[in-house]
Amino acid sequence: MSITITDIVGILIIYQSIAFLGSILFIKITKPVFLKVLIAICLLIILHFSYLFYEKYSITPYIMLGPFFGFLYGPIYYLYTKSLIVKSLSIKKVFIQFVPAIISFFCLIFFRREIKGFVDIATILVILHFITYLLIALRIIYRYRRLLKNTTSSFYNISLRWMEYIIYLQFITIVVVFFHSKFHSAFVTNSLIFVIYLLVLILINCFYYLGLKQVRLFKGFAEEDERKVEQNEYQIPDEIFNSYINKLSRYMEEEKPYLEFDLSLQDLSNRLSISKRNLSHIINKKYNRNFFDYINNFRIEMVKQDILSTEKSIKEIMYNCGYSNKTTFHSIFKKYTGLTPNQFRSMGKK
Repeated sequence: MSITITDIVGILIIYQSIAFLGSILFIKITKPVFLKVLIAICLLIILHFSYLFYEKYSITPYIMLGPFFGFLYGPIYYLYTKSLIVKSLSIKKVFIQFVPAIISFFCLIFFRREIKGFVDIATILVILHFITYLLIALRIIYRYRRLLKNTTSSFYNISLRWMEYIIYLQFITIVVVFFHSKFHSAFVTNSLIFVIYLLVLILINCFYYLGLKQVRLFKGFAEEDERKVEQNEYQIPDEIFNSYINKLSRYMEEEKPYLEFDLSLQDLSNRLSISKRNLSHIINKKYNRNFFDYINNFRIEMVKQDILSTEKSIKEIMYNCGYSNKTTFHSIFKKYTGLTPNQFRSMGKK
């Protein structure tokens, strides 16, 4: 039995998953839903790649479990994405996601002879199933960002851009798998399998390190908060509406809370004694803006004043006006002015 470089990468994947699993299990604090999903991912990868080694090197008849593992990855991506965003997951909803995998498992165990003639169909079903879940995961991320814009003034570090890229990377993996099924050259097949293994090694590290970073920075929405993105506006009596607007305007002018880089809708709600829902509603209705744009409009106006009236560096002005991330600052400034800060300063001096 000869060990190939692909086998070595496979061993690394199993080793890495076991190491991550051990580090998670030894965490003594109550595990958030994210860590529980990550445990499931590590176990899935350990079992799947161990099975692949068994399938490759076993000399005894084996049970074909490829489709079963294939039907597991879509729900895992979905649950992993949700676990980065919400505080809890419904057990019933979690179970429903795995019904196709459970059905496929029993079919592969009890009807394996009959199913052998339908391998190509099973492969297509697995791929379509996986693509569907990846698209759902992308939709969840886009909804999450819309919710962030309604509740936070700065969300660059928790935007889940990295997760979006991982999903795109997974689409590439699907393309690689598709080509793998079309080519029968030993060299092409081995090369494509090697690429797939490398992608999995990258993914498991991203899931662990970037996922932990996300949950440290963001504690999660309640599921009812997530659903509010889709809800229609409701009405507030005009008298109360106007009193809230006056209260908000006065507070923004006198206290300048927008200078705090991590200001959230909840913070402002607590200080004004206005519910989050009402506060979000009056900002949307009166100013036709979400919370993110509302706060950043104040910041950018102050940045523009400081750029034109002082000799402070752009970096110093950025920090003084409520920004903690250079990339975010430049992106927002250009969105509002069509210019970079340096271009704006140069034009102001003419």
